[in-house]
Amino acid sequence: MSAAPDPLHYPDIVAAGDLRTALQARFEESGVPLRAEVPSSPGWIRVGARVETGDRQVTVLMAVDDRAFLLDFWMRGVAMARGRTADLGEVAAGIGTFLSGAAVAVLGATHGFVTYGEFAEAFERGEPEAIALTWRRFLAKDGTAPPHRRGLDGFLRAAAEEPRLRALYPFTSHWDFGLRPGVADAASRAVAWVRPVGDRYLVAGRDRGDLDRIADPVGAHDAVALVLAALDRGA
Repeated sequence: MSAAPDPLHYPDIVAAGDLRTALQARFEESGVPLRAEVPSSPGWIRVGARVETGDRQVTVLMAVDDRAFLLDFWMRGVAMARGRTADLGEVAAGIGTFLSGAAVAVLGATHGFVTYGEFAEAFERGEPEAIALTWRRFLAKDGTAPPHRRGLDGFLRAAAEEPRLRALYPFTSHWDFGLRPGVADAASRAVAWVRPVGDRYLVAGRDRGDLDRIADPVGAHDAVALVLAALDRGA
């Protein structure tokens, strides 16, 4: 069953029938040549919408407890910015700016309800910039490192010395550490997985399930060697 717009907070959306229809009307009123589509989730058909052009997409979802439209701005499968506003006109304008190809800095400066971070700006400069920034965050010792890097210190220091590994995108999923070729690749595309066990590590190739079948963890440098071997097998 799909959610329905709250008539108290969204009388305009109720009058239009759903968010997609109301948003499309705003585009047409403004002369913006964009087409609002229904969201991918069936449960959001009446309270959500998506708009895409080329490699960019914006999704919009209506908040439940008050009037607020929640926006996510995507480029090539990477989340670039977020927004929250009660004004449907601002929603349409922000979408138009982003889908016109504007940089996130321009988007944020033009539309005050939009926020973004340095990762998005790095990704705009190219995937190598975004990958390098993510490695710096994992290796940081100033309290800015992600909390889910716990137990990975030894491995990360050793892996950081290998240029082939520094060229891969590092990420974590349920406390396991993965490396994949691109920022936007799905987790299943990882070339190797590492799981900390005390001050040692379990290492598996593309099949993350293999981590559960390995009996003997290894030290940091041996773990790096195993990751490199997995990378060679998958090359």
